[in-house]
Amino acid sequence: MKKILENKVIIGAVCIVIAAAIAFIGIPQLYKQKETTVMICRLQADVAAGTKIEPEMIKQVEVGGFGLPETVVKNPDDLIGKYAKVSLTPDDYLYMSRFADYVADERLDAAILAGKRLMAVTMSSNAASVANQLKTGDRVTVSYFADGLVYIPDELHGIEVYQVENEEARDVEEIQEDEDTDKIAATVTLIVTEEQAAKLVTAEYAGKIHLLLESRGVN
Repeated sequence: MKKILENKVIIGAVCIVIAAAIAFIGIPQLYKQKETTVMICRLQADVAAGTKIEPEMIKQVEVGGFGLPETVVKNPDDLIGKYAKVSLTPDDYLYMSRFADYVADERLDAAILAGKRLMAVTMSSNAASVANQLKTGDRVTVSYFADGLVYIPDELHGIEVYQVENEEARDVEEIQEDEDTDKIAATVTLIVTEEQAAKLVTAEYAGKIHLLLESRGVN
């Protein structure tokens, strides 16, 4: 019985020490953390996906640091010049994962800035797509066969390849070797001017398009 009482006394003493530690150390630290504030970035107004972030769109607000995700953006310079990948509101926490360096990708953004557009042309055969050797960034000449003649308009030289797709509209460069998926080009998407687009529409409906590889691009 004496040992039992002694054990109860020891256990009680330990509990008192733990309770005291929580009361005098743990709780004050918890309140201290809650009182800590941090400056973070917020938007001034709603921003649609694809919008380029300008300095006037960002403001810094003071918020409580307790429970604040570490990845919240605190420095406005980290966001300026980026593009919103999703639509955002002033109440949203801003994370770098929600922003990108480009609206779509570097090649397409550069084309859009230059006033160009994307246009897909149909490949009637493997030979028409240069035996499936085309890759993103290559430069090609577009020719077409109609009424027994081959046409190679001056405007259709030096056109850049944006993407090569199979019949399932999948990028053939992204298809793994071990996939049971066709890697033969069915369409080729080109970066063109409006004048070139008009010529390509004529070529598409007038006859069969063939591509001639001019130079190998850099991905």
